[in-house]
Amino acid sequence: MLLAGVYGGAAPAAKTAESAKREFIDSTGRRVQIPVRPQRVVALNASNLDLYYAAGGQVIGRPTTVALSADLLEKIKAIPQVGETSSPNLEKIVSLKPDLVLGVDAPFHHALAPVLEKAGIPILLQALPNYRSILQTIRQYGELTGEVAQASRAIGEIDEKVSRGKAKTAGKKPARALVIWGSPESFNMAMPNSFAGSLLTLLAAENVAQAPGAPAGPMPYMPLSLEFIAKADPDVILLITHGADERVSEKFRKDLADHPAWQGMRAVKNDRVHKLPYQLFAVNPGTQVDVAVELLVGLLYPEAKP
Repeated sequence: MLLAGVYGGAAPAAKTAESAKREFIDSTGRRVQIPVRPQRVVALNASNLDLYYAAGGQVIGRPTTVALSADLLEKIKAIPQVGETSSPNLEKIVSLKPDLVLGVDAPFHHALAPVLEKAGIPILLQALPNYRSILQTIRQYGELTGEVAQASRAIGEIDEKVSRGKAKTAGKKPARALVIWGSPESFNMAMPNSFAGSLLTLLAAENVAQAPGAPAGPMPYMPLSLEFIAKADPDVILLITHGADERVSEKFRKDLADHPAWQGMRAVKNDRVHKLPYQLFAVNPGTQVDVAVELLVGLLYPEAKP
């Protein structure tokens, strides 16, 4: 569970200034004491920032990112930036005197936790591994902001749009798909427990990365084996890259696209190799998950009615 504690049925926090806190268990299993109603929140990544605003919240510090909707970017343009998600500026964060920091379950934020805790600043290290975790997080943030009704409306609107996308796949033959995460150093396959992999499952597609003979392991991404993929022969191949790094596209072309085994794949022959938008797939899309789902429906099931 992303956050626990009060939402899991614990006793309500005492209504005194001294004990106006509640305990949460974040994605790493850490027990964190946070304010019942945080007033000075710093978000270190786009997804949590987006979801917190969807639940009626505001922040005093934000990540340096463009992976947000145009409307939200306009709302937060004057808010101080605390650095990119992978390299936040600790001094800047502390200077803002937050009473809560929203981070991600990743090594670069794990390292911040003991330092912030020593400064008396609680940090939640959270994961958003699938669609349902997005809705759950909005609900939990609604509890923190006191805007439960707004959070519920946001959840309903998102779920309705995603359900419409899912409905377009009804009765369709499951698409056999592969999602590749590319970096300048390597290529990996998205497994079912990655966010991109979970969307394939949501849309009833067959993820060839979990087919018999695929590399085994609990990780969200596993090393790409061109021989394995050539044998699996997916209908569609989707590429995720970090930002607009052209080195990744160039490496993809040299290492994979020019390989004879690649040229023989069904997806390549049928021109169904697509690069996915960074802001929707390289990071968790948050409230834009319905846009990500709609895009995937069109790529996985092009015969689906618009």
